Amino acid sequence: MDLLVILSSIVLANLIAWITPGPNMIAVMSASLTGGRRAGLLTGLGLSAGATVWAGLAVLGVATLFELFPNALLALRLAGAGYLLWLGFRSLRAALLDDTSGLVASVGSARTPRAFRTGLLVSLTNPKAALFFGSILTAFVPIDASPALLGGIVALCAVLAVTCHSVTATLFSAGRVIRAFERMRRTATALFGVVFAGLGLAVAWDSIRRL
Repeated sequence: MDLLVILSSIVLANLIAWITPGPNMIAVMSASLTGGRRAGLLTGLGLSAGATVWAGLAVLGVATLFELFPNALLALRLAGAGYLLWLGFRSLRAALLDDTSGLVASVGSARTPRAFRTGLLVSLTNPKAALFFGSILTAFVPIDASPALLGGIVALCAVLAVTCHSVTATLFSAGRVIRAFERMRRTATALFGVVFAGLGLAVAWDSIRRL
């Protein structure tokens, strides 16, 4: 497969994954709106670090381990579901009490590493990320790929993740967007809670259904 085709395919796959709504995008959006641009960028960096880990594991063939040990993937999916449900609970509680400090505490403060840790945990426990890097990404990696190419692919995924999440953080921390959020803070916070909880329930239900 031509090198340009390989890299172009990986770029396109990453962009499609980025614009598809999921836990990663919601995490950056909520962090940016409640904690500002710095919190959004730190959350994005945490997500990017997790994506880099998944990309590295994918090129090492860890996807095969998931096929051999399906219980490991099930455990990951359930852990991800639990974490999303916890974020949803914190957001709904903040909306109910009209206090977004609970939401900021869960998605990350701009003054602490909490935002980075939150992004990292969301990424590492996101079954969508595991499946994306373990199946879709590896489909574009040649069987006879050299170590240099594999390293380049992982680096490319890292750069794309940082870029995409930075764009999201910048857009949702813009003054106009923040002012709109302030006018409907409780509603927006509750919406984040519903989305996080909905994603968690969907992942949990899908995992249980596969048992």
